[in-house]
Amino acid sequence: MLTINISLPDKLKLQTEALVKKGYYASFSDIVRDSLRHLLERSKFDLWAEQAKEDLEKGKATILNSEKSIDEYFKDL
Repeated sequence: MLTINISLPDKLKLQTEALVKKGYYASFSDIVRDSLRHLLERSKFDLWAEQAKEDLEKGKATILNSEKSIDEYFKDL
């Protein structure tokens, strides 16, 4: 496993230490790994939304604005 050194503001370090002390996380490394996973998951949706906007601008998107259009879309897949 890779080791990385980072600098943190004092307040952020104290807050993370409190989470470990209260048992929410086993270690500071667990907090960082969990935070990065959440960030990457959110970023994935941001990228998908950006791609959908680009597809819409290029006329490559299908707009599903009713239950009927959604049903028809999935029926045609």
